[in-house]
Amino acid sequence: MCASGILAAYLSHSDALLVDGLYSGVNFCAAIIAARIASAVARPADRLYPFGYDALEALYVTFRSLVLAGILVFAVLGAGQKILTYLSGGEVPELVYGPILAYSAAMVLICLGLAIRYHGTWVDGGRQSALLLAERRAALVDGIMSAGAGAALLGSPLLLETRFAGVVPVADALIVLVLTLVMLPQPLMMFRSALGEVAGAAAPGDADKIARTRAAQLLAERPFDLVDVAVTQLGRSYFAVFYINPTKPVDGAEIDALRGALAASFSGIVAPVKIEVVVTASSPFGRAVVTSQDA
Repeated sequence: MCASGILAAYLSHSDALLVDGLYSGVNFCAAIIAARIASAVARPADRLYPFGYDALEALYVTFRSLVLAGILVFAVLGAGQKILTYLSGGEVPELVYGPILAYSAAMVLICLGLAIRYHGTWVDGGRQSALLLAERRAALVDGIMSAGAGAALLGSPLLLETRFAGVVPVADALIVLVLTLVMLPQPLMMFRSALGEVAGAAAPGDADKIARTRAAQLLAERPFDLVDVAVTQLGRSYFAVFYINPTKPVDGAEIDALRGALAASFSGIVAPVKIEVVVTASSPFGRAVVTSQDA
């Protein structure tokens, strides 16, 4: 797809196809890296990574989104240069439409097939992998870019008989600008979400509420008060820390048993959840103690 985009851009004189081809090239390189990261994430925690390899998945999505954003910014600069050349009286190469039609049709079909494949694999894997979600989004975006660029470029000659005939020579550059404005929010949202995970932000949605509810149910008949709960997310995994205060003397074996019971209470959900128990008399976040009865 990358090679086809570069070749089609050369034959058709279209910067929009060049951007589309480079976008495909980024997807190709990212897929190779993603395969290696997916294998690493499946490893258990060890001395090298004592809290597991889950952060690699979030780091991958972070840097991948930055690269995609960089490609789009590069496209904007190239389109702006072409428009300035045209406005200053310079020559802008005329488009050749044959390669545009063939390339756009082929890329839309390939991207649709990739997106369906990624989605099916994501579902078969328990809807856990942030890698597959990122790849599915990228394939859909790539297909939309190819379809939009092809349709707009092929339709631009229709403007020759209208009052917009003056923009036809730079229609390619204008299409690049429009596609960039439409597509740029996607990698930026991916970056924001993954950056929050890497930075240790609280898990989104009802993860905290679910963790509190399940902990309260387990502690109701045990000699512990629930002080607080912290839940973060890294890639496909959640990490839940339960801060508890024993109401009578306990030993390490009882804490281990509680940790095991908490882990078992989350075994029925789709995403992996790692559990840790911290014994403390006060919340690390400055909140009042929540007893098991209150929860």
